[in-house]
Amino acid sequence: MRLDEDLFAKITVVFSFIIMAVGGLFGLVQALNRVPFLEMPGLLEVSDANYYRILTCHGVCLAVAIPIYWITGLAAFLSPRILKVGLDKRLLGLSLAMMLLGGVMATIVILAGKANVLYTFYAPMKAHPGFYWGAALLILGSWVFIAAFVKQYLQWRRQNPGVGTPIAIYGLLATFIVWIEATTPIVITVLKDFIPMSMFGKHVDVLETRTWFWFFGHALVYFWLLPVVTMWYYLIPKKLGVPLFSESMAKVAFILFILASTPVGLHHQFTDPGLAPEYKYMHTVLTLIVASPSMLTGFNILATMERAGRAKGGNGLLGWLAKQPWKDPVYLGLVVSMIIFGVGGITGIINASYQLNMVVHNTAWVPGHFHMTVGNMVVIGYTATTYAMLADLFKRKLISKTTAYSHILLWSIGLFIFSLAYYYVGLHGAPRRTSNIEYGGLLPQSWVFPMEISAIGAILMFAGGVFAVYTVLGSLLFGKSRGVQIPGFSIGNPHPEATTFNPLLENLKFWVIFAALLIIVAYIFPFYEIFSRGLSTVPPVATGLG
Repeated sequence: MRLDEDLFAKITVVFSFIIMAVGGLFGLVQALNRVPFLEMPGLLEVSDANYYRILTCHGVCLAVAIPIYWITGLAAFLSPRILKVGLDKRLLGLSLAMMLLGGVMATIVILAGKANVLYTFYAPMKAHPGFYWGAALLILGSWVFIAAFVKQYLQWRRQNPGVGTPIAIYGLLATFIVWIEATTPIVITVLKDFIPMSMFGKHVDVLETRTWFWFFGHALVYFWLLPVVTMWYYLIPKKLGVPLFSESMAKVAFILFILASTPVGLHHQFTDPGLAPEYKYMHTVLTLIVASPSMLTGFNILATMERAGRAKGGNGLLGWLAKQPWKDPVYLGLVVSMIIFGVGGITGIINASYQLNMVVHNTAWVPGHFHMTVGNMVVIGYTATTYAMLADLFKRKLISKTTAYSHILLWSIGLFIFSLAYYYVGLHGAPRRTSNIEYGGLLPQSWVFPMEISAIGAILMFAGGVFAVYTVLGSLLFGKSRGVQIPGFSIGNPHPEATTFNPLLENLKFWVIFAALLIIVAYIFPFYEIFSRGLSTVPPVATGLG
């Protein structure tokens, strides 16, 4: 099947917002059901078994499905416009078919209650084979898209020797390189362990499969966030009408993400026995290194904002802030996503610290952290970028700036309330991943009020999500036609993009090989320890198969 790039982008972007609506509703339900002594009415009250079904769907939809569909849609939309080279239509059709089939298959299995294994799906918990086959198809379909994207880029490179890669394409390349790094181990363990476990009852080693999972699980976070970082670099200067402060610094940041985003998974396994502390410390150091490209990015974007503000008459220490185009929901959303990501990223240093992690491991602190960090960045960043895509891709005007602003403000305020409450109760020992934290009425009283406050935050977040979905889908259905126009992604910046060719920065093959060697060094010793000791296989445990 041959598929046009814009049609591919339209389908995947719309599908991602439909999934956002489903996953967001399930997030609200589980947040309200975790409030101690709160009796939920009617359909909002869930049993223990249904809680884990809802939690699984919430995690898989928002952490895996939405990023895959939205990011491939963004790439299909942007790359032909920037590179002036089309994507392979047959590969696009095959990719879309695989991703839609895999996503629908996994979702049906989850909603049927046959895969209550959570987003982390640790062994020896066993889901229906359809869950694993669906996840495999979804990921492999994304690989097919990446093959089309790389083929397109190489064609452009042959036609443009000595020209620097445009920053948006550079960022998308980094995103897909990280995705391949991240998903290779999960594909290995799903095909080698989980599918045989589910279909034939194969016994598996829990520590081995957990290590394969976290080889994937943390790098996945950078797949979520790198497209938003790319849009900070690409769209913010366009909205401000100035060049990016430093294109070279941006490319260095992307290279650091490629190098350091994957060999960090053991910081999720600090409490796992069977892995030597030396290897955990090594992953701690690498995790702290991966904070550096985020800092470079923050400096680069803030310097760009200050340059624009001062050019428009902003004086004094912070006068340039008043000269920003805050009335533009695209700009506001991108900047807000950056600010909250920075606040949440600080707590990631605590999670990655070998000693401090012992205090917060598997407590409510952890969902507080990742909602503050990527939960905000993904939802606001993806949605704000989609607002900008409406004119070019869908030929529609934004249905309402008010609802766009409402989404950004409600989501951000709600997220702060929710995450801060979860930070607090996490520090006081409240667990995560539990359907009921009342302990028969014996729970610590220090948990009660913050969890009630967290419900207020969850409701505000849900309201913000409703505005986001309404604004995007409502604009598609009822927004005024934009007719013939100059592409919105091309206007606003009178300065051409920098295209300086730096051989070291442009040689991505070198950095991919370097990253592969770093990953091998980071994981060969833990896996050698696991395999040399001998695997301790256990039978699978049926979970949610009834």
